[in-house]
Amino acid sequence: MADHLATTTQAANPGRATIRTAVAVGIPAFLGLLVIVPQIIQVVVDGFGQHLPDGLRLWLAGAAVVITAASATITRVMAIPGVIEWTRTYLPWLAPDQK
Repeated sequence: MADHLATTTQAANPGRATIRTAVAVGIPAFLGLLVIVPQIIQVVVDGFGQHLPDGLRLWLAGAAVVITAASATITRVMAIPGVIEWTRTYLPWLAPDQK
């Protein structure tokens, strides 16, 4: 019988994990920051008789990009085998498996 070394899908396919995270975080970040937040701000601002600042949507788009990129980067770092081993040792509740 051949030995089998099980590995997490995050370690086996770190690019996929990164893309999944970018999609999982990016969609709500962009929807929230570009669609929902400006509407909420506009309602508040309308109560004071003013309009949204011109660069607000661009700033919110930049914030969504930063949030998505940071989340994808963190996911990629967490997929590094050395980091997985470190989490198994020091933060077992955060490890992707219980070895």
